[in-house]
Amino acid sequence: MPNTGQLVHVSSNAHDQPGENSRNVGSVGASLRWDDDMTSARPVLLLATVVLLAGCSAGQNTAPVTQATAPPTTSVSAPPPPTAPTTVTVTATPTTTPQSAPSAAGGCSGEDLTVTTGTLQESGAQRQVIVSFTNTSGHACTLVGYPGADLVTPAGGVLINVPRRPANAAHRLTLNPGDVATADVTASALDSATGKACARWGTLVVTAPDDVVPHTMNVDVPICDATVSSVD
Repeated sequence: MPNTGQLVHVSSNAHDQPGENSRNVGSVGASLRWDDDMTSARPVLLLATVVLLAGCSAGQNTAPVTQATAPPTTSVSAPPPPTAPTTVTVTATPTTTPQSAPSAAGGCSGEDLTVTTGTLQESGAQRQVIVSFTNTSGHACTLVGYPGADLVTPAGGVLINVPRRPANAAHRLTLNPGDVATADVTASALDSATGKACARWGTLVVTAPDDVVPHTMNVDVPICDATVSSVD
């Protein structure tokens, strides 16, 4: 729009400089025509200017909004703290080999035993002798019940099989090597039928319980009322 002011000023100076009228008139005419054109075009220019300024203003005021995107973060997990070694205590159970029950000792044979007697003991009319059975083997053996007892003549004839003395139960004895079991033979020096001295005596022969081997003892016992006890 400054050009419009200059043209109006030239137009007013044309009257002061006659020598240049024809040139100025032409210029003025052109200027007037340009001015008329500008007058008619002014609204258009103004509108364009407004639009341009609005665009510039909008361009200046509306700044592109750039949203800053945070860079992706990589989550780094801290390594777990070292785990203390676990101590596992294992208690070993000792293996125990089951022991088989000891087998029952077998019966004592004549070869396992040594049979002996003490001296004949006297108490009033009663006579008694203790018979001992000693296990002289290298293993255990058992004695059960009564030994056999006979009174025999010097010639070996049997005078009497000594009866067993009654008992509540026959004893069962296990003899380890060196153990001793005993029984006793008791008799009377008087004959209960006559009240007189027992007329007959015999040598004692003993057989161990459950055995058949006889053992002749160096002792004589009256045959009257003779009995033998179970082993004990």
